[in-house]
Amino acid sequence: MKNLVRILFIFIFFSCVFSFASHAKMKVVFINPGSESTNDSGDFWPNVNRFMMAAAEDLNVQLTSFHADRNHILMKQLVNQAISLKPDYLILVNEKEMLPHMLSQLVNTDIKVFLLLNKLSRDQQKALPKPLTNKIIGCLSPNNQEVGEKLAETLIAKASKFNKPQLKMYALLGDYNTPAAQERKKGLKRALLKHPSVTLIDSTVANWSEPSAFEKTYGVLSRYPADIIWAANDAMAFGAMAAINKLKLVDKVVVGGINWDVHPKGYQLNISYGGHVTLGAKALLMLHDYHQFPKLVGPMKQRLAIFESSESSVREAFVTLLRNQQFQKFDFTRFSAGAEKPLEFNLVNLVSTIH
Repeated sequence: MKNLVRILFIFIFFSCVFSFASHAKMKVVFINPGSESTNDSGDFWPNVNRFMMAAAEDLNVQLTSFHADRNHILMKQLVNQAISLKPDYLILVNEKEMLPHMLSQLVNTDIKVFLLLNKLSRDQQKALPKPLTNKIIGCLSPNNQEVGEKLAETLIAKASKFNKPQLKMYALLGDYNTPAAQERKKGLKRALLKHPSVTLIDSTVANWSEPSAFEKTYGVLSRYPADIIWAANDAMAFGAMAAINKLKLVDKVVVGGINWDVHPKGYQLNISYGGHVTLGAKALLMLHDYHQFPKLVGPMKQRLAIFESSESSVREAFVTLLRNQQFQKFDFTRFSAGAEKPLEFNLVNLVSTIH
């Protein structure tokens, strides 16, 4: 009888252990290269995080976020903090091409790495040893070159209202190293090759910053006229708008950026492309399906055509939720492989899940 009780106890004990293990939340750490709240570079990175937190809640994922405040040295230190939490997955961004340094800290761990928004550059892929690249199980990025080109094309079309045979453009670039900044710059150059009637009078790195963009734009436009300002993100475009307002050139220049940011002063850009702010949530969906539904998971390396223009029919509903920070109104479970009829991840479908 005692043996029977002992066997029954052991059975119940291990059943509870296995049941707990099967229902334990998967642990993810995200090292956000930006800030926790809106700052000089806009609200893109805070909103990336808010989308991820909403998705994590829907998907029953334990998500911890660290913020590097655009400090690439701090990013490396945060990797050590992430390791101490023993997550299943670590989401990293190749900000300022710091990824190899961060990967090297993970060699002796079991942590799997997922790359978000900025993947490895071609040179990095060639140079990295296999023990480092083997840590990476997936990556997700938007088509930054395409959006850089589209932004330029749209601005050139809008500037046709000036009826000038030759148009002059000024470009505000993100930074010198981040892949997204370089790809958007390539897109800009590709558009300019198709439009010989457009002259690039200057291009300046403004480090994604609104105040820096204001100073640089004010300095350039005080000396040289421009019809178009192309900016690699909305924060810099807003800085350019402030300079244009001060110089009383509002009706003489068209300005565009990338992000779909909402400015507290109500600045309205002529055009903005956005939607990639949602890709942190999509990354969590990919990891969730990889972890929970390995036989159903889709490709773990994706470049998504996520960008939509600010003239898109979905922008108003999307930006309203951004402005009110109602991220919980989206239903991210509808995009999981575990859903009855999984939706394709795009802005139209995302807005359709609002409840």
